[in-house]
Amino acid sequence: LAGDALAAEMAKAAPQIALVGPTPQNKQASSLGVFLKRDELINGYPSYTKAGDDDAMLWHAGQFWTVGVAAELGQNRGWVSLRDGCVRPESSTVTWKVWDAAWVVAPELRCLAGDALAAEMAKAAPQIALVGPTPQ
Repeated sequence: LAGDALAAEMAKAAPQIALVGPTPQNKQASSLGVFLKRDELINGYPSYTKAGDDDAMLWHAGQFWTVGVAAELGQNRGWVSLRDGCVRPESSTVTWKVWDAAWVVAPELRCLAGDALAAEMAKAAPQIALVGPTPQ
């Protein structure tokens, strides 16, 4: 994509996306969640900050999307990866991967935005309670 087609695709970038779903052996599960679009482009693509954790970010590293620490923003390293050059991670059909001493396919992990994200969030319980004793 280039020119007007690229600009049109970039304009579709959702203000909020979410990485959801199980990962193999729960690897990198703490890296998942809701991400909020930032004004700053990184490597010419939209970038996102994890809601509630400004140290975790999602960005395009040139050949792929990655979730990593803010201090490494723009670099080609992270814990969760989408090996796709797409402009918007939610538009990809490529399988996500998580880091566990090597990249491991996470076939149930997906990126949601728009109506799909709203539908997923509507499934969440309005209130939860944690009960029981806590260890000393």
